[in-house]
Amino acid sequence: MGERSRSVSIYNTLAERIITWSYSPGHRFTEEELCCEFGVSRSPVREALNSLVSARLIEKEAHKGYSVRLIDLREVNELYDTRLVLELEVVSLLCNKGIEASLLKELRTRWQAIVDRLPEVVGVSAFEDELFHDSLSQAAGNEVLAQLLSDISRRIHFVRLSDITDPQRLERTSHDHLKLLDALEKQDCKEAQQIMRLNILWGKEKVDSAIKEALFHAHHMA
Repeated sequence: MGERSRSVSIYNTLAERIITWSYSPGHRFTEEELCCEFGVSRSPVREALNSLVSARLIEKEAHKGYSVRLIDLREVNELYDTRLVLELEVVSLLCNKGIEASLLKELRTRWQAIVDRLPEVVGVSAFEDELFHDSLSQAAGNEVLAQLLSDISRRIHFVRLSDITDPQRLERTSHDHLKLLDALEKQDCKEAQQIMRLNILWGKEKVDSAIKEALFHAHHMA
């Protein structure tokens, strides 16, 4: 494995730990300990850390090293506001160009199966919700837009983990997604955007409680 591949692997591992709160905000680590853990030289570790800084998942302070960024409530809310603008544009693009029948069928089948398997599938709801929105952004055909949404999704992942936490909430989300697919199939942009808007604003309402829950979880995992 080349240094670039090692760097990407280290980045992915650390990013996953951060967004799932295996590392709590403020957690510090050094190049030395990461080199030891991953069995690599400083170069791929440093590259991975710099990428995490660029992704705003960690920060570097002079003479203090690297640490997981503390939560900024205003920033998380602004991420949701930005996500709303971008997701509405995804809907507009899909309504204008049309959405492929194969993708419609795949997403409908997946979300109807979730409804049929309630309540035992609640544990995978965050992953499934992210996958749904990622599939739509990829289908919109704008790679820059899709990448921006992917970056935002990673940074608000902890909110999603606390968002759809019960069968009733997942059932509503599932039906909203199915209604959104119907609107996209009919190329009814007004209806589709309204459904998307309510879906995202609904998630935004959970920001405060998600942060408290995540901090509580991180404290008890420490």
